Amino acid sequence: MKMKKIIGMLLSAVLAVSMSACTFSTPSVVMTVEGEEIPAGLYLMYQYQAYTQASSQVDDPAVPTLKNTIEGKKAEEWIHEQTVEGIKRCIWTEKAFAEKYGEMTPEETAAMEQQIDSIWQANSKQFEVNGIGRESYTRFFKANMQYERMMYEDLFENEASVSLEEGKKYMNEHYTRVQMLLLPIGSDDGVVLEGDALEEVKTLAQQLVEKLNQGGNFDELGKETLQKACEISGRAYTEELLEAFLSKGFVSEGSREYPKEVVEKALASQEGQADVYYSSNVPMVYQRIANFADDAEYEKEFKKAIESEIVTGRFADAVKENTASYEVVEDAAAVKTYAPSKIK
Repeated sequence: MKMKKIIGMLLSAVLAVSMSACTFSTPSVVMTVEGEEIPAGLYLMYQYQAYTQASSQVDDPAVPTLKNTIEGKKAEEWIHEQTVEGIKRCIWTEKAFAEKYGEMTPEETAAMEQQIDSIWQANSKQFEVNGIGRESYTRFFKANMQYERMMYEDLFENEASVSLEEGKKYMNEHYTRVQMLLLPIGSDDGVVLEGDALEEVKTLAQQLVEKLNQGGNFDELGKETLQKACEISGRAYTEELLEAFLSKGFVSEGSREYPKEVVEKALASQEGQADVYYSSNVPMVYQRIANFADDAEYEKEFKKAIESEIVTGRFADAVKENTASYEVVEDAAAVKTYAPSKIK
């Protein structure tokens, strides 16, 4: 028995020494795309990008990103899908660019390195703590730069293919224009209205909505309403204040520039329809209006941007179609090791 104990102790000591000599490392490859191994650093860079985008895409801004949903999917699932799409696009870009141009010019490479130097100097700590080295970031940046060059060349060649009617139709299907007016509930000295005075301003907002829905002119009625609200709140009315509080903008599906309720109601409303939204008691009266008054305004103000959006969208769709058949083989353990919840 004593000999067995001694042998057991010796085996334990040998095992301890051998284990101390081992280094437990994280996976260096996360997946293959079309047979090409994807290094962990590149995977993590695309995941970091997807995670950053996710925060502005969540269905409920009040809920933490990874506990949220995006387009009805769990945020973590959405992030992974976007990560894989980004990597597939990277592989396609590298191959397509090499076939079309060969290598980047020395001037392009120098300009790229200069930009990377600046970005890396400002963000290297954040990247490195998330497992992203400079080599991985450089590959990511280079692929984006190459993609943009091909996309903009395609735009230059094809933007004239978008007809006037196609452009206007696209704009009306994807964008809704609103004009809005904020009403002050605080004085120049910072005193916030309460009680009856606050209710007076809210009543002004409701009256403005009613008049607009009856066909009233927003510019005239908005100015008049703002002047009355300033009198009640103890704020000096100026034309500069009117310019700051009366504005126009566009909303679209998923817009984040305005409150979700405003976006949803504006999209569902008819042209000319008005409503009011309260944010911390501050009334915001908004009304849906025509995207453009006539062809002349469309051509002057929006034509170029809409044509660009249509053509670059077609390019992106074509790339996604090309990469849809790419064979992706994931290392499930590696994907789990590098889950979005590990991002710092």
